[in-house]
Amino acid sequence: MVISRNNYQLPITNHQSPITNYPENMPIQTLDISPVGRVEGDLDVRVEIENGYVTNAWTHAELFRGFEIILRGKDPQAGLIVTPRICGICGGSHLSSASWALDTAWGTEVPRNAILARNLGQIVETIQSIPRYFYGLFAIDLTNKNYRRSHFYDEACRRFAAFTGKSYEIGITISGKPVEIYALLGGQWPHSSYMVINWGIADIVRIFQNRFNYSLVFP
Repeated sequence: MVISRNNYQLPITNHQSPITNYPENMPIQTLDISPVGRVEGDLDVRVEIENGYVTNAWTHAELFRGFEIILRGKDPQAGLIVTPRICGICGGSHLSSASWALDTAWGTEVPRNAILARNLGQIVETIQSIPRYFYGLFAIDLTNKNYRRSHFYDEACRRFAAFTGKSYEIGITISGKPVEIYALLGGQWPHSSYMVINWGIADIVRIFQNRFNYSLVFP
């Protein structure tokens, strides 16, 4: 990994891999990387380097949105409405956690079909997040001009450039297909609240009987 500070590039390695050609007896170098943009919310990273070795590293979540306290004093079931809105990509994971927390607290016996419906929502949302993360959050970094000397740089730009890259467009578009299934269960995606307590589906198979050939292949 290479980070840049004050136009000075320094490779970062673990403590077992000394940095070669590094001046001896240099003062401890502190590098602040802020923000780290490829996470949900701002994250700061601080690294200390001494004589070519990483000696300390910290991460800080600097952005406080208040979800930790927003449900205090509220009806417990409000979590089914609020927590899915923590994230616009993985809200189903937060909804699932909120649902199971209430089930555990109240000793609810969850019907089998309700478990299937919850798990199916989690599965398709996870499938959605794979191409969305790779093409929308990671691969576009490969088009950074710092990599222009790479033999693969031109191809990376053709494929992964934001909004115009061929693979970027296909990847982002196809990521919306799996959550169509989620919307069938929850009425919408994202920010659905369908995993209500003790909720089941009379015949979950019937809902999908006309969709058993559903394909994620995008033309």
